[in-house]
Amino acid sequence: MKYHLLHLGCQMNQSDAERVRTVVERMGYSPTEFEEEADLLGIVACSVRQKAIDKVYARIRTWNSWKNRKNLLTFATGCILPADHEKFLTMFDLLFDITELPGLTSMIGQYGVVTPAAVRAEPEATDFWIGPRYSSTFEAYVPIQNGCDKYCTFCAVPYTRGAEVSRPSEDIIGEIRNLLSKGYVSITLLGQNVNSYGKDQPGKERTFAELLRDVGDMCDASEKECRVYFTSPHPRDMSDESLRIIADHRSLARQIHLPLQSGDDRVLVRMNRSYQMDDYRRTVARIREILPDATLFTDIIVGFS
Repeated sequence: MKYHLLHLGCQMNQSDAERVRTVVERMGYSPTEFEEEADLLGIVACSVRQKAIDKVYARIRTWNSWKNRKNLLTFATGCILPADHEKFLTMFDLLFDITELPGLTSMIGQYGVVTPAAVRAEPEATDFWIGPRYSSTFEAYVPIQNGCDKYCTFCAVPYTRGAEVSRPSEDIIGEIRNLLSKGYVSITLLGQNVNSYGKDQPGKERTFAELLRDVGDMCDASEKECRVYFTSPHPRDMSDESLRIIADHRSLARQIHLPLQSGDDRVLVRMNRSYQMDDYRRTVARIREILPDATLFTDIIVGFS
């Protein structure tokens, strides 16, 4: 049995696709680059970008046309807005939230597809932070958080992924330790609002700065030539503590992604960004003071109305 998986959109969707591969391959499917060869066809979709969602509709129409001549099962997950979700229900055989990924084996079994995993009666995971099948042998994306609580007016993430949920820090550190042992040289911590990590579990989980410190300590001690990046942060949550921790660790990259989105205070209010230009300038000044050699890059939306 073969499967083909397409992922669209951001780095988080790529990371999700790597975890989907883990589940599918445990079921006994092997990957194929050719859609026509696959018995299982899936998409990690992105409703945030119109070009990406157009690709989903084009693909599923083609895939469904093949069902006249072969047994074929299709599924979709990822960042899907409610309007697209309603349409996908009639187009895909299976549609699930990424947090439901551990149940994919059962979902496929309900269609009468018997896989080696089903025969062996392997227990399903209960945590949706499933270990990935990495796409690269030297760089890796490590999700630390899912969802967002900011509700920027231009962003679909709170509606497609829900509220912020922080991944257990011990799982994160364990995954990075494993990557170091395998010689990975580039590791990116991922989240929709990565530097608000831990705020959904105050007093129970590490803060983002504490997580950075512990990851930096571990990577520095390994004596490996590894760099750790993170994306995407929110300017409102960028703390001096995080910047000082980066300055104290050679393995934490001096590269700060600080999305601006707009240089106009009135537009920032309409965007619900919760900061003004003076706030952003003060944050940049602190970055320059604490990390004078840092590379700073940003995101800007043109034509917001």
